[in-house]
Amino acid sequence: MKNKYAILTFYTSWCGLGFIRGANSYKYEKKEKYLYVDLINYGLFGTIIYANPALFPIFIYKELYRLEINMRNLEDEKKNRYYNTLL
Repeated sequence: MKNKYAILTFYTSWCGLGFIRGANSYKYEKKEKYLYVDLINYGLFGTIIYANPALFPIFIYKELYRLEINMRNLEDEKKNRYYNTLL
């Protein structure tokens, strides 16, 4: 029973992270015209992509990439498009 709740917690957190990454991707791409409806749509798109188990290896690699950049304080890499966008 505990294992089921741990998996459910991980999956829910992972999908929430997808929402945040989608919203951040919108913030990075749209500098001039900022609409909350579009922000929510990007967030939901990120949730759907992160919820897909077939894409898990791609996004776990990208999360490890972001983790290393943050741990090593590589500020130049944070300005890179690959760091800031969802895909």
